[in-house]
Amino acid sequence: MEANTDIVEKKYSKIKTISFIIGVLSFSIFIFLLFYPGSGAYSDRISNDNNPFVLNDSFKRVTILAAGDAMTHMPVINSTWDTTCQCYDFSSIFRFLPPIIEQADISFVNYETTNAGPPYSGYPQFSSPDTLAWFLKDVGFNFLVNANNHTNDRNLKGVIRTLDVFDRYQIKHTGVFRNEEERNKNYPFFIKEKGLKLAILNYSYSTNGIPTPSPAIVNTIDTLQIKADLKKALDSIPDAVIVLMHWGVEYQREASPEQKQLADFLFRNGADAIIGSHPHVIQPMEIYQFNYQGKPKNGLVIWSLGNFIANQRRHYANGGIMAKFDIAKNIFTGKLIIDRISYIPFWVYKQYNPTKYHILPVSLFENDTTTFIMHDSDKTTFKIFSNETRKHMNRDTANIKELFLK
Repeated sequence: MEANTDIVEKKYSKIKTISFIIGVLSFSIFIFLLFYPGSGAYSDRISNDNNPFVLNDSFKRVTILAAGDAMTHMPVINSTWDTTCQCYDFSSIFRFLPPIIEQADISFVNYETTNAGPPYSGYPQFSSPDTLAWFLKDVGFNFLVNANNHTNDRNLKGVIRTLDVFDRYQIKHTGVFRNEEERNKNYPFFIKEKGLKLAILNYSYSTNGIPTPSPAIVNTIDTLQIKADLKKALDSIPDAVIVLMHWGVEYQREASPEQKQLADFLFRNGADAIIGSHPHVIQPMEIYQFNYQGKPKNGLVIWSLGNFIANQRRHYANGGIMAKFDIAKNIFTGKLIIDRISYIPFWVYKQYNPTKYHILPVSLFENDTTTFIMHDSDKTTFKIFSNETRKHMNRDTANIKELFLK
C-alpha cells in the first residue's frame, strides 16, 4: 500500500507541475495579448518618443481652467445691488458658468480689483464688494491670483483686507502677501491634486505707479527674482510649474516682443505653462517649442485671456475666453505632457431696464432666441465678437480648438 501511495503522490506531483507550467504559460500569453498594440480590447494606445506602447489610462491627470480679468467698474457693481437682501448679488453674471467650471480640478481668475470696503469704486482705483469673491467661489472657481496693476489701488488697507476676504472664504490665492515672512513661507504656492504636485507663480508688470505699501509684497516682473522663485519651485520637485503673468500691451491682439522674451525666459527656467492677463483683449494660445537643459520640450502659453467681467464695451474687449487643458504624467515613463487643450469664448452681454450683466458662452447662446430678447444691435455685436474670436484663435497648427458646449 505504501508503494502505491508513493506512485500516486509522484503521479499527482507531476500533474501539479504540468498544471503550474500551463498556468504560467497561459498568464504570460494573457499579458502579451493585453499589452500588444494590436490587441482588440486595448487598441486605443499612444506612443511617446519611441517609448513602449502604454494604455491611454496610464496617466495621472489634472484639468486646469483659467479665466481673465475680473474688473468691477461701477456700472457692474450697481447692477448687482439687490434690494430684497440689501446686498450685492453677482449670481446673474455667472449663472451659466458652473457646468463649465465643474469640469476642472483647478480654476483660476485674475482678480483685478480690491476688497478694500466701502465706498466702492471702479476705474481708476477699484474697490469691490466682498461678495464678488464669494460668488466666484460659489460658481466653482477655486484659485484667485491678484498680482496686477490694480493691487495697490487702495493702499495697505486694500491689500491686506483683500487677502483677509480670500482667507475668510477659504479661497486659494497667490501673488500678493502681507509681509516678507508670509511670502517666504507660502511662495511658490504648491497644490497637490490627483496625485500630481503643481507649483503656481504669479507676477505683474506694474502697480500703476502706486508703490507697494510696507510691509506688503506684490510680485512684480523682476527676472532675477523670478529665476530664484522658479529654482525654489523646482527644488521641491513639482510635476509641473504654472506661471500666471499680468503683462503685455492693453488692447493689442498679438503678443508683444517683451511678452515673447519673457515667455522664453520662463520656459527655459522651468515653467511648463504660462497663463496671461492684462491686455483686456484676447491674444492666441500657442504650443511653445524650446530647449530645456539641453533637451527639446513643449510648453503652453496663453498670451491673454481677455476680459472676464468688465463694463468695457469697446471692440474686442466686450468678452474673452476661458482656457482649458490637462496636465498629465505618464505613470510608467514619468513623462509630462500638456494635452486636451481648448478654449471657450464668451461674450459679456449688458442687458438694460434693468441693467444686468451676463457672461454668455458663445456656443450655448449664439443661436438662442428664448433666454434673452436682444436688440438687433446686440445680436450683431455678439455675432461679430464670435466670428472674430474664432478667426483669431483657430489659426495654429497645434490642434487647439474651441470647446463646444451642450
